[in-house]
Amino acid sequence: MLTIIALIFLLLLIVSLYRDNRSLSNPFLLFFFLVSFYLALLDLAYYYQLNLLGSFLLLAGFALIPFLVLLSGLFLIYNGLILLRKEGKSKTNYLSLGLGIIIVSFFILYFIYLTFWKYLVVLPYLSILVNLFVFSYLLFGTIFAALLIYSFLYNLIPKKKTYDFIIIHGAGLLDGERVSPLLQKRIDKALEVFHHTTNPAMQLIASGGQGPDEKVSEAQAIAKALKQQGIPDDRILMEDRSRSTYENLLFSKKIGESLIKTPRFLFVTNDYHVFRTSFYAKKIGLSGDGLGCRTASYYIPSAFIREYIAILVKLRWGIAAIYLILIVLLIVSHFVHW
Repeated sequence: MLTIIALIFLLLLIVSLYRDNRSLSNPFLLFFFLVSFYLALLDLAYYYQLNLLGSFLLLAGFALIPFLVLLSGLFLIYNGLILLRKEGKSKTNYLSLGLGIIIVSFFILYFIYLTFWKYLVVLPYLSILVNLFVFSYLLFGTIFAALLIYSFLYNLIPKKKTYDFIIIHGAGLLDGERVSPLLQKRIDKALEVFHHTTNPAMQLIASGGQGPDEKVSEAQAIAKALKQQGIPDDRILMEDRSRSTYENLLFSKKIGESLIKTPRFLFVTNDYHVFRTSFYAKKIGLSGDGLGCRTASYYIPSAFIREYIAILVKLRWGIAAIYLILIVLLIVSHFVHW
């Protein structure tokens, strides 16, 4: 039975990937396939009396993985402290530290509960709160793991060599007018593709509006950097109205469609940002792929957590529905028990 379930998830994943590898359902289909595949292997190991393999799988699933999760929490705390020291104090720079504290706190609190549950079980509604707490941890952990695994694999999907336009996503400027190292990496990545394209008419779209603390638009700064690297004016287009990733894509799409009937785009951003950008591209009907450039290693955890939160916002109504069903079930179960 478990093998059949794993095969069903695999089939659904293949169909979904074939239809569009940018679909938000893909991370969850992949995750549930991996979980069902693991359970199927475990079931087969004991069915065929492969006890050593079964014991190894049990150890990996119910001891090693939780231990690695705990270690990841400690790492996030360490990483968060490094990020704050290197980049300064800001709301986003506290994300890695905050998530690390949440992960470690869960293990500590759950250990306390398991140790003293005989004394705590008499407290009214405590079991409901504990179950809700554990479920929340598993739910948000599952979403995080699914997005993390798929985001990594998505960056490995081979890209086509022929595009009509390369969109370079803007980022904050130094002194309000100069390209930052992060933005320069995006430019360099775009030029790698540009110089190896088989389409002689390919154009680069410098995309990014002007922030309140910027002297010029991000598009102007990108265009200037491209010209300094020998790109002729007629191969550079500017989109200088956008204020967000979504608008980067939307306004760049309009520029491309005003020049070519059915253009294909390659949008270049940082590796942690590619999948969410691809999701937006799918949403607006932009045909093309995402390409990520490398990010400073100490910055990746906090940056990915920010992407994770943005996707949680997109899933908020589905998550709210799950919680509503769970709370009703827990309350009913509590009164039936008592």
